[in-house]
Amino acid sequence: MSKYRVLVTDTIADSGLAILRAAEDVELDYRAGLKGEALLQAVAESDALMTRSGTAVTEELVNAGTRLRVVGRAGVGLDNVDVDACTRRGILVINAPTANIMSATEHTMAMLLSLCRNIPEAHASVKRGEWVRSKFMGIELSEKTLGIIGLGRIGTRLTMRARAFEMRVIAYDPFISQTVAEKVGAELMSLDELLAQADIITVHTPLTDSTRGMLGANEIVKMKDGVIALNIARGGIWDEQSLADALNSGKVSGAAVDVYVEEPPGKDHPLLNAKNIILSPHIGANTIEAQDRVAVQTSEMVIEALRGSIFVSAVNLPFEGVTDADAKGLVNLAEKLGLFSAQILDGPFTSATIEAWGIEEPMLKILTVAALKGMLTPHLAESVNFVNAAQVAEQRGIRFDATAHERPRDYTNLVTFRASSKTHDVCVSGTLFSEHQQRIVSVNNFRVEFKPEGYLLYIINKDVPGVVGKVGTVLGDHYINIAEYNLARTTSGGKALAIITVDSVLGEKAMMAMRSINAVEEVTLVRL
Repeated sequence: MSKYRVLVTDTIADSGLAILRAAEDVELDYRAGLKGEALLQAVAESDALMTRSGTAVTEELVNAGTRLRVVGRAGVGLDNVDVDACTRRGILVINAPTANIMSATEHTMAMLLSLCRNIPEAHASVKRGEWVRSKFMGIELSEKTLGIIGLGRIGTRLTMRARAFEMRVIAYDPFISQTVAEKVGAELMSLDELLAQADIITVHTPLTDSTRGMLGANEIVKMKDGVIALNIARGGIWDEQSLADALNSGKVSGAAVDVYVEEPPGKDHPLLNAKNIILSPHIGANTIEAQDRVAVQTSEMVIEALRGSIFVSAVNLPFEGVTDADAKGLVNLAEKLGLFSAQILDGPFTSATIEAWGIEEPMLKILTVAALKGMLTPHLAESVNFVNAAQVAEQRGIRFDATAHERPRDYTNLVTFRASSKTHDVCVSGTLFSEHQQRIVSVNNFRVEFKPEGYLLYIINKDVPGVVGKVGTVLGDHYINIAEYNLARTTSGGKALAIITVDSVLGEKAMMAMRSINAVEEVTLVRL
């Protein structure tokens, strides 16, 4: 029996290595610290590569892997992995996004308690031979209000621990239902309300376009005087210079930070010299238990992926594991339907439904997971994948179901994705003409056909003369090239839909100009 060769180039826990050694169809090549030409040669002879942060999985390295099918990152972050290069080669990239949840939760509590009781400074004082108790007056957590931004897996666990300290917990998370928040004892509210009420503010969200710099000078002004700030999530969510300025002015009375925009931070980093701050070197996941789980989970999933399973913790498309070419295309199409819907739906999801016509029923679960993954990706890019998409949706109180119809409808195959928020519904359908010919063929009540790829302008307008010309003029004035312009309408003089494929991103000025066209009622830039 031929064996899959798994190359491990960083030190991982023995428990993970034991799983690889025990697999009858795996040949383990464990060479921690492998570099240079020897690394390139070893990758060329391997079916899977497992790393932590010590190996840079560059495009050159990926292209050297002529047999490479899987890259396993034994951890959460993917800063050292060129995911796009892997995707282009059809290489599945997996990580262990849930392995450090408990460790990150406990490190948040440890940093908070250390800050509130001056433990680092008090320890250093005693070590110097001092005994100045009055210098280290702390505060209790009891009866304080903890504001949590991001009530996901870490945020909910942190809520339960804070409640045990008799704290009031308030939370901002537009993608969590009231039911989920109430279950753990948190009060959901708007971001501005949280900023005004919280004594302590901690963030537990992924770093995305919408969360990068979300807590800057304008937000700090809205906070209580003397607020405490924590960042044990991702560097860049708090604006570092604004936080340092607020610490030095006293607006923020203390901060605890484990993560930074650039790691390690340079000697002139503003937080290194800020007042009343404790810092740690990105060690939220550095526990024996977390590293053991990371090694075990990554090793198990690398083996499953090599054996053809699609349900592994994939951060890119599941090229491996779906053997039929049409099946690959349908999975990708379902994911794009969810991704498209997420960007045009007004408000957080409350329910989702997938329907399939002319598609074998065993594919239904895969299509459902793919659509949910696409739906959640804009908000949880780092932590949602084919393994946990359904679980994450359930955790956020999103109801979902699926139905398969034997007889085709309009097309040989058709996938429909319906989603709802409290105030809005969307219904998007797509079909697959061949593996490389995906089309969205219906958006809500509009029959329109377009390729689900690239940058798309989604426009709803009154069906009156002149709109197409005005839209084209705005795009031309801002040097945006049109690749495709697809139109549909319900009835003459009613509502019209335009899906415009463009070659580049529209800036804020271009979007404002588009919205200023009188007949335009809605315009959204969608990225697929």
